[in-house]
Amino acid sequence: MSRKKGVLWLLALAAVAFTVTVVWGFIRLDNDVDNPEGGFSGWQCASRSGSCDP
Repeated sequence: MSRKKGVLWLLALAAVAFTVTVVWGFIRLDNDVDNPEGGFSGWQCASRSGSCDP
């Protein structure tokens, strides 16, 4: 396998991994919005009170 093909495969795998990570983040965010009793991550509620405390 040539070096260029290897680099292209690595870039393709990195793109797939990035896409899966982003999609998983959106799924978790959607679940948190639908079920707020489970609590939000810090970045999701920090703008309102500075923390997730009520």
